[in-house]
Amino acid sequence: MSFSKMRQRTGRLKFTLTVAAVAAVCIWLGYILGNARLSWLEGQYASQQDRIQRLQQTIEQLEYRINILQVELDVERVATTTLQQDLRSAQSEKSGVRRELAFYQRVMAPELDAEGVTIDSLVVSPSGPGIYHFRLILVQIERAQQQLAQGSVSITLRGREQGSPKELDLFELANKDDSARTFAMNYFTRLDGSFKLPAEIEPESIVVQVRTRTGGRTERRFQWGDLIDLVDESE
Repeated sequence: MSFSKMRQRTGRLKFTLTVAAVAAVCIWLGYILGNARLSWLEGQYASQQDRIQRLQQTIEQLEYRINILQVELDVERVATTTLQQDLRSAQSEKSGVRRELAFYQRVMAPELDAEGVTIDSLVVSPSGPGIYHFRLILVQIERAQQQLAQGSVSITLRGREQGSPKELDLFELANKDDSARTFAMNYFTRLDGSFKLPAEIEPESIVVQVRTRTGGRTERRFQWGDLIDLVDESE
C-alpha cells in the first residue's frame, strides 16, 4: 500500500472519529438537558399539585363558611318573622286599648263632648308620594240624637319646619272652602279630603276642634305616628 493511500485512510478515520465524538457529545448534552427539563417539569407538576390541594382546602373552608352563614341567615329570618308578628300583635293591642279608652271617655266623661257631639275617629292614609287622605267621623251621643246638631270643625296639623313649631290648616291644605268646615247632622257625619304634605314639614300631631252653634266645644289630639300605625295595621 502506497503512503498516499494510507494518508487518505488516516484522514477518513480522524473525520469519522471526530463525527462520532461530536455525535456522542450531542447525545450526552441532549441527555443532560432532557434530564434537567424533566426535573423542572416534575418540580412544576409538584408545585401545581400543591397549589391545587391548597385551593381545594380553601374551597372546602369557604363552603363550610357558606353553610354556617346560611344557617345563621335562616335563624335571622325566623327571628325577624317572629319579631314582626309580635310587633303587629302589639300594635293591634295598642289600637284596641286606644279605641276602648276613647269609648270610655265618651261614656264616662261627657265634658269631652260638645253638647252631644263627640269626635269619634280620624283616619289619615297615604294615597301617593307626599299625598294623604283624611276622614273625620263626628257622632251624636244617644241623649242628643233627638235634635239636629250643627256647628263647625277645625283640623290643625302640627309639626316642625327646620326645627321650629309649625301649624297648618288641614282644610286649606286640602283646598276646601268654608262650607267644608261646617256640619249639620243626626247620628253622625263624615268630613274627608286629600292634601299634600309640604316636604319641609315634619308632622307630629293633628288636633281636631268642634264647636256647636250653642257654644259647646270639644277637642281631640291624634298623634301622627299612631295614625300611620293604624293604616299599617289595616293593610
